[in-house]
Amino acid sequence: MNLLRELIVLLGGDVSPKDDIFRSLVSCTEDCNWDPVVFDMLIKAYVKAGMIRDGLSTFRKIVEVGFVPSVVSCNCLLNGLVKLNRIDQCWDAYEEMGRIGIHPNVYTFNILINVLCKDGDVEKVNAFMEKMEEEGFDPDIVTYNTLISNYCRKGRMEDAFYLYKIMYRRGVVPDMVSYTALMNGLCKQGKVREAHQIFHRMVDRGLDQDAVTYNTLISGYCREGKMQECRLLLHEMIRKGICPDDFTCRVVVEGYGKEGKLLSALNLVVELQKFQISISRGIYDYLMVALCRENHPFAAKSLLERSSQDGYLPGLDIYNKLIESLCESLYVTEALLLKSEMVCKNIKPDLTTYRTLICCLCRTNRTAEGESVMEEMAESGLAPDLEICRALTKGYCNERDVDKAEALLGFFAKEFQVFDSESYNALVQVLCEDGDMAKLLELQERMMKLGFAPNSLTFMYVIHGLWKTATPDKKKLCLL
Repeated sequence: MNLLRELIVLLGGDVSPKDDIFRSLVSCTEDCNWDPVVFDMLIKAYVKAGMIRDGLSTFRKIVEVGFVPSVVSCNCLLNGLVKLNRIDQCWDAYEEMGRIGIHPNVYTFNILINVLCKDGDVEKVNAFMEKMEEEGFDPDIVTYNTLISNYCRKGRMEDAFYLYKIMYRRGVVPDMVSYTALMNGLCKQGKVREAHQIFHRMVDRGLDQDAVTYNTLISGYCREGKMQECRLLLHEMIRKGICPDDFTCRVVVEGYGKEGKLLSALNLVVELQKFQISISRGIYDYLMVALCRENHPFAAKSLLERSSQDGYLPGLDIYNKLIESLCESLYVTEALLLKSEMVCKNIKPDLTTYRTLICCLCRTNRTAEGESVMEEMAESGLAPDLEICRALTKGYCNERDVDKAEALLGFFAKEFQVFDSESYNALVQVLCEDGDMAKLLELQERMMKLGFAPNSLTFMYVIHGLWKTATPDKKKLCLL
């Protein structure tokens, strides 16, 4: 088998006729002692190498030259075809088996029942089961588990429990897979208490539980928001020496999050760490985002500091969420420190990072610092966008630094081809409010040379400014 595998890998799938491994083996049959089992080995070698098409081709070539493959190699081929979802070819191979006299075994029927379950046609499944029994095959535990799982996925719990009872009558004892499938089906229908009763029945019959069994119940209780039951099951797992996996921890943490109990979720993480249960990056990411969404940036920052001791390093998106949350609460100094921390950890800030910081600095009347951050951003190779232009221009306008605002508008227009009418109008509005119409008209002339075109709002501001500074009696003007 090892030699065949090496040969298959060496030649690859698409080979010329003279390099065909099967033909080479056939040509040697007259010159040496040989056993037809080598052809079975070749089919299995192709399937195990993931070359299912070549395995099927070899099966057909074997049949053409008059040899009959074993049912074991045929089952291997059928299984390979099912995994690749080549259902039609699977049935073709099965029919060919019957034509040349290869008698299927229970494993063959289990493979084909699995195929029928994937199709979802329950009537075909029942008909095939009857045919199987007519040919003298009694369903085994794999058969029943396949069918029960299929019925549970379809929500046909009455049929699933009917099979569960039939198993006992026919001397097939349900195993952990059977019980877990039933529990999962009940939980999906919101019948978690009934699923828990099935769990107790499994325990009473001496079957060992595993993480999957507990996860089924825990996720069911989480969907119903019954977090106390989830926590009790989690402790029960740990007490029995069953280590909660990432799915367990994440389901419970997210369950607390959905119930708005983030503090309980954080306490659970601390508790799990005391039991030396590792917390995955995905759980930390979830908690960081959830805390930021609930406007708890300092709690998120504290979690970041604690989790970093466990080797947690958030990605750029998580840092951005935290910076956005800090800036929404106007804690821009802390946000700037976090940006410096990112750089120290070789995480390069992106446009979102810089935009958030610059907009917050401008909102807090620290526009000059915002401009410095923009310059740092440009030096890193990132071009500022319209939103940054607008924030800086409006920031200087709010601080009544008209010259700086105008200089920035010209800079964005020349360097980045950003022509923002809203920023231009903010500058016009300031000059109109100050009543400096001469300066306003000079500004308009300079802006038009740069490529700025006034719009209806610009004219409205200008008319309003002229009206404020008009020397005639306004009452008389109104009468006119």
